[in-house]
Amino acid sequence: MEDKKLLYYLIKQAKKGNKRATFELIIRFEPLINRHSKINGEFNQECKDYIIDKLLEEIKNFKNFKKIRLPF
Repeated sequence: MEDKKLLYYLIKQAKKGNKRATFELIIRFEPLINRHSKINGEFNQECKDYIIDKLLEEIKNFKNFKKIRLPF
């Protein structure tokens, strides 16, 4: 449960432009990002960079953050 609160806090801070929170999010999701950064079974840095760019873009564009009610 504490992990969900931290994730919520990090996303909220990253949305506000906090670079440290943004970096922490990338680090937390890096194993998942790496797993999906493959082309023909081989790791591809360009693919990883693209996924990270999209993640950062989506955090910035997220509009309904206040409407989210977490059950904790």
